[in-house]
Amino acid sequence: MQTQKNVRKSFVLRKGRITVAQKRAIKSLKNRYTIPLDKKSLDVAGAFINNERKLIGDVGFGSGESLLSMANKYQEANFVGIEVYPSGIGSALNQIKQSKLTNLKLIESDVYELLETKIVKETFDAMVFLYPDPWPKKRHQKRRLLSEDFINLLHEKMTIDGLVFCKTDWKDYYYQIKQVFAIDDRWVTEDLTNLPDYLKSLPKTKYERKAKAGGRESWELFFRKVSR
Repeated sequence: MQTQKNVRKSFVLRKGRITVAQKRAIKSLKNRYTIPLDKKSLDVAGAFINNERKLIGDVGFGSGESLLSMANKYQEANFVGIEVYPSGIGSALNQIKQSKLTNLKLIESDVYELLETKIVKETFDAMVFLYPDPWPKKRHQKRRLLSEDFINLLHEKMTIDGLVFCKTDWKDYYYQIKQVFAIDDRWVTEDLTNLPDYLKSLPKTKYERKAKAGGRESWELFFRKVSR
């Protein structure tokens, strides 16, 4: 008997409150603004009307403030928001409809599983990770998403010159991410002054405001894929 492959997940699903408006959005807008996972491999670019544009992924977008800001600022590219929580999906769906954006779609999935099982090689031109779960307790840090294994997977799914932007308020996680990229010569560290316009002046997310209230500073990291 064939056994199912054990795919790593980058999260532990927690129960969260979902509002009536978010539930309504999922029911009425999901078919219009999300990319279904019903195929063995996803033609992500093909989900958009203008399918030859650069493709930018935002992982764990929360309620969608930054994702919507980027998609509004840079309508010359297509954006894909990747989120596992229905409340975030519902909130973003409402915002996409209100903003009348045609360059933004959502995928409801864990990013590790999505990249490993559904995304073909060299799909994304940029990936954004704003405040990934820091798993601050030492015994839990093995669950951190931006590890060596994940960076290897991410490299495979990004185009040459593909960009990775990260932001975190946990200093040890910042150094961990920096080290993982530094020891891999397929990536180079980019100067933050070279950030594309859509990554500049992003609105503060709920998590970022919480971090600031707790006295935690934020650090940014910016990398570029330079070889296969």
